[in-house]
Amino acid sequence: MSGAYVRDVGSGRIGEVMERLADRVVLRPVGGGREWDCPPADVGEVAPAEVLRERVRRLNRDTRSRGAAVGQEAV
Repeated sequence: MSGAYVRDVGSGRIGEVMERLADRVVLRPVGGGREWDCPPADVGEVAPAEVLRERVRRLNRDTRSRGAAVGQEAV
């Protein structure tokens, strides 16, 4: 299941499965970032459309952040 996208139903976050251990599943946010642990019982399915939506949300956020940083340099 490594590499699959799942939902951490405890937090509502979507993440990519990086590692599956006996007592936890290690997830990484869509698009990268700090990994977090999730109890195996809290792992749920996520629709491909939700993963795509999260990728677009991340790209938009990153683009706005870069734009703001460029705007600050010009001031």
